[in-house]
Amino acid sequence: MEILDGKRHDGAAKRLQAEWIVSLLNGGKHWGWLDHSADPKMFTPEQVRRGDRAFIKALRALVNQWIDSGKDPNGVEEPLTRDVNKIPPGYTQPLFEVLLAWLNRNTPKPALMRSGKVAIVMQSPIVWELDENGRVKYLEPERYAEECAVFHLKELLDLSGAHRVAHCNNPECGRYYLRGRLFKKPIKRGTYCGRCEGAGSVERTRASREARRRKLVNLAGDFWDSWKPTHRHGRKPDWVAKQMNKRSGSAITGRWVSRNLRAIETEVERRQHAKS
Repeated sequence: MEILDGKRHDGAAKRLQAEWIVSLLNGGKHWGWLDHSADPKMFTPEQVRRGDRAFIKALRALVNQWIDSGKDPNGVEEPLTRDVNKIPPGYTQPLFEVLLAWLNRNTPKPALMRSGKVAIVMQSPIVWELDENGRVKYLEPERYAEECAVFHLKELLDLSGAHRVAHCNNPECGRYYLRGRLFKKPIKRGTYCGRCEGAGSVERTRASREARRRKLVNLAGDFWDSWKPTHRHGRKPDWVAKQMNKRSGSAITGRWVSRNLRAIETEVERRQHAKS
């Protein structure tokens, strides 16, 4: 059955559409009749501004939920596990219900072609409705903008690039972008756009160092309570460092143990509470 939606469906067209939706997420224009009206008198400038604010807020919330549905509780991301049926932490309703409600309000309609075949006409969000007197009444800007946001989410999910949409983890950036390729392995340190790859490298280095420090703190905790205040054992930091080096083959010094004293004592206390 033919689908009449006025769009090209080749690979190049779908890539352009995915890039266009990403541009909307980053504040781009022309998302609907309110923002790109054929009749400038249809909406006032203030209504357009209100609609823009509502649209960008709604679309980002929807796409953020789509992205977050592919993350586990620890923030590890696997884009291929994104699922509209999931309710990630911080959300109250699955995207499936949001999309189903929109579809019920904007149901595609059958059309009889000149050839005698039946086609499906895809519906765009309606911009007006009839009031109780049968007169045309335009939707409030915020309501129409939210309808358009769900429409663009639907359009995005129909594209192969939906799983490649990402949100830069650099808090000073926060831009949306399309990954060049689809990651099939878990992403543990967040994703960064091309402009922020340096920040991502710094963050990955920091996280790697912190993981190593945490591992060494745990190792120090294994020997902490075994130290005895005797001449044979000597200073506690030096003795603990020596035991750590014997087990792990590392080159930890007593100075490192002293610098991380608070973290080691916290780890020892945590173990004691776990036993009680």
